[in-house]
Amino acid sequence: MIIDHITHQLAKKNIFLNKLTNLKKKKKIVEVTGINKLYKVNENEDILSLAISSTKKIKGKINNMDAIIFVTQTPKYNIPPNSFLIQKEFKIKKECMIFDINQGCSGYIYALSIANGLFKSQNFKKILIITGDNYSRYSKKLNVKMIFSDCATSTIVKKSEKKIFFDFYSDGNLNHQLKQKNDNYNSSINSNEIIMNGTEIFRFTINTVPTKIEEFLKNKKIKKNDIDYFLFHQASHIVIDNIIRKLKIKKHKTIQNLHSYGNTVSSSIPLIISNNKKKLKNKKLIFCGFGVGLSLGICYVET
Repeated sequence: MIIDHITHQLAKKNIFLNKLTNLKKKKKIVEVTGINKLYKVNENEDILSLAISSTKKIKGKINNMDAIIFVTQTPKYNIPPNSFLIQKEFKIKKECMIFDINQGCSGYIYALSIANGLFKSQNFKKILIITGDNYSRYSKKLNVKMIFSDCATSTIVKKSEKKIFFDFYSDGNLNHQLKQKNDNYNSSINSNEIIMNGTEIFRFTINTVPTKIEEFLKNKKIKKNDIDYFLFHQASHIVIDNIIRKLKIKKHKTIQNLHSYGNTVSSSIPLIISNNKKKLKNKKLIFCGFGVGLSLGICYVET
């Protein structure tokens, strides 16, 4: 499987956090996360509008899709799945498998793995993967409000003989470390909020993520030095720097964009790819998404 085309669409409202650092607590959050700018949906935007705008940028390439996979934890609709509205918008053929995935920061890796499985089990040739989250609707507390951005990405993947490997790790016992405060039966999305235990999530990422990547490389017989770039979920500056330190990889082998875009949840890895297409062409890459669940997804791909 190969990534054929990829685009993105950020929300229109942008906020420079260095203009909000009059309080010591805010300034500390900016220093720890490394995030300077965030993008939030305005009153006329939502994940569907962002996803449609992103997909329009590759409109001429989405004919004859065999499947549409929409990764989101902030759906505009639960019924029907949001992916069906994408099919309608772009008049994609009816002989098509269409579904949503409720997954967060590791969601892009999940979608790639599912797409790869469909290429193997079905006579599929092209699949459209969309990621889109607007956590800003849930962002009420300061430690959440100053981290998450709203974004959508659109990726076309095609069947190929190029090597691709996956691995996953999930710990539902830690689900309470990053979750919505109320269940959907007791609160609307606009009155709900995200509760995040930053300390515990930090502990999970710097301990579990490097260990699982090392195991992945060993089990797949991949040499660390052969990897051109490691693309990590853009959680925070301190998280990524500690992962790099523990893996003992050179910083130039990573690409970070959270300073300019913040944490875009399921869109963070495809956003990096979309902004660095030339740099990542004909390379050997490791993708690693981690977060809500708590979950971890790792992928080796050749572009």
